[in-house]
Amino acid sequence: MLRIGLSLLFVAMLGTVSASAQDFPSRPVKIIVPFPPGGPVDVLARGIGEGFRERTGQPMVVENRPGANTSIGATACKNADPDGYTVCLLTGSTITLNPFLYPSLPYTPEKDLEPVSNVVIARQVLLVHRSIPANTYAELVAFSKQNPDKVTFGSFGVGGDSHLVVEWLKSKSGLQMTHVPYQGAAPALVAFERGDIQLTFPVATAPVVERIKSGQGKGLLVAGAKRDPNLPDTPTFKEAGLPDLDYETFFGVFAPVNLAKDRLEKLGREISAVVRSASFIGKYAAVGYDAVGNSPAEFKKSLEKNMAGGRNLVTISGVKLSQ
Repeated sequence: MLRIGLSLLFVAMLGTVSASAQDFPSRPVKIIVPFPPGGPVDVLARGIGEGFRERTGQPMVVENRPGANTSIGATACKNADPDGYTVCLLTGSTITLNPFLYPSLPYTPEKDLEPVSNVVIARQVLLVHRSIPANTYAELVAFSKQNPDKVTFGSFGVGGDSHLVVEWLKSKSGLQMTHVPYQGAAPALVAFERGDIQLTFPVATAPVVERIKSGQGKGLLVAGAKRDPNLPDTPTFKEAGLPDLDYETFFGVFAPVNLAKDRLEKLGREISAVVRSASFIGKYAAVGYDAVGNSPAEFKKSLEKNMAGGRNLVTISGVKLSQ
């Protein structure tokens, strides 16, 4: 009788796990975004949520938790119940730069956050003002060495990838310039158009590409292994004679650690399906993003390389920040 009872209990447990996977999600899923409403990451999260609702019948509700270089949003995600009903859309800076920039953080990526799916990789371009007499990266370096006070670089915040990648370029090529941090991409691009800064490193969104095609600015380099299809004449770092960067600017979905495997896999499948859909790819290719949509295991593996690249960027830059 004892063996029969244990067998029935085991079967019941299997049935519960199966039902959990099949029934999930049965209510709205919250997705935390560590930026204010209306920005590119917020728009990306809402695009994921729209596809998620179409596939599962349940909406993804965006909760904006900006501040502290994305640490507030990451911490809110860490502290949520690991039931699959709270996820977060975080950046490469959150996961692969912050741990090496700050002496302490309220979260530890590999211990507190579970990778669900890498959503997109951002195609970034080194944008140079039309007033600078340089049409290649080598010409820019030569000009900057002869005129070190005439090149001002605007980042989207101290310690972000738009700052650290350019510091990496300086170390690898001898580029000379003055760094001016801004509170985000929008004010930096406004300053660029005014001519207050001569260099910046934005995502190759449609407006940025249009500025290059119209002659308002010049694209001298694109990050990544291949050229941007919207900027076919702009070389990659490698084509310009620079070493491999070993770092990608990505936006990925994470969940609190200890999320049940069946729910983790279900979230990964649904989000990947959304990201790999033709409509999603077409929409976000135009705004400078390459869709990925991989599995939790694949995403976790890719993070190992990106963590090493992030550590390298921070070390080279010499930047250290306090919370």
